[in-house]
Amino acid sequence: MPLIGRWKYLAVFTFLGALVGFVVSLFMPKIYQSRAAIYARQSGTAASILNALPVPISGVSGTPSSYYVALLQSDTMLVKVIDRLGLMRRPEFRNDTRPDMEDAIRRLKRWVDVKEKRDGTVEILARSTNPYLSARIANAMLDCLDRMVVTTSRRKVEFISGRLKETVRDLRKAEDDMRRFQEANNVALVDEQARSLIQKLSELDGRLLALDVELEELSSRLANAGELESLVDDEVRKRALESSRSLVLAKRAELQEQLARLPEVATEYARLQRRISVLNKTFEVLTEQYQLHRITQQGEDGDYQVIDRARPITRKIAPRKLVNTVLGGALAFTLTALAISAFAPVRKQANG
Repeated sequence: MPLIGRWKYLAVFTFLGALVGFVVSLFMPKIYQSRAAIYARQSGTAASILNALPVPISGVSGTPSSYYVALLQSDTMLVKVIDRLGLMRRPEFRNDTRPDMEDAIRRLKRWVDVKEKRDGTVEILARSTNPYLSARIANAMLDCLDRMVVTTSRRKVEFISGRLKETVRDLRKAEDDMRRFQEANNVALVDEQARSLIQKLSELDGRLLALDVELEELSSRLANAGELESLVDDEVRKRALESSRSLVLAKRAELQEQLARLPEVATEYARLQRRISVLNKTFEVLTEQYQLHRITQQGEDGDYQVIDRARPITRKIAPRKLVNTVLGGALAFTLTALAISAFAPVRKQANG
């Protein structure tokens, strides 16, 4: 056989191929990988349906995991990470070039891999020539994801936060107006009967505000699906609150008629006092709701939990010297064998 007769050529070229593979590995850039992971919580209904299936499935469209995978793989996420870490200014990312944003996005996509596992875990694998940069990229994706995910409670927190700032501003203005009014007028002219009337109106305004807030919360719950027993209780409670609100409105209208017959100074004082009382009550209610939604915003269905933040791992994943050496030797052996097999008939004909 021609191969056995020329085993020395096979051995020499196989050795040279392995040597080339080893030497090339020495000059290849070292690649380091870091891992971060989150767990996407499923709603009770979705979890019960998936658990009831006879065969476990993964990658189901519309699951919380697929939602977070889509966010992590989006160009919006990559742009945020590039800007957050200033990657376009880092030499190991630029690679002696001046990439525009589109080039930077394509380059970062090659560095990052997002995997969805069967148990609902989503892994972020970031690779680069710097172990600390790999960890920073994975953790930056976690931080940007936290800002991109907007849950119901977070939307409420942001809305209530804005309302709180407006209320504080209006309350300060109302207190300034009251102070200027007291300086310009003799508030002692307001008799005890007028003061009592003003106090009662302020209390009714506060009760009316609290009723409106509770009615709005009940209406929101009734608009969403829920257990039948809970919906019935909410409907009964809503009717009771609407009845109480009607009584408060009637009583307030009666007191407002009495207030209209007071002197002008007392009327203006009542208006300012009521405005301050309403704003104070609004501030109390909004503060209570803000704290409540801040507590519950991390426990909503469809939210996620960070399982592992990325750590810099100084053990490289590439290049693999042994693998490259074996591949180089195998490739050289194959090419040499093919060459010997191809030229053997030609030599026989020439010798013949």
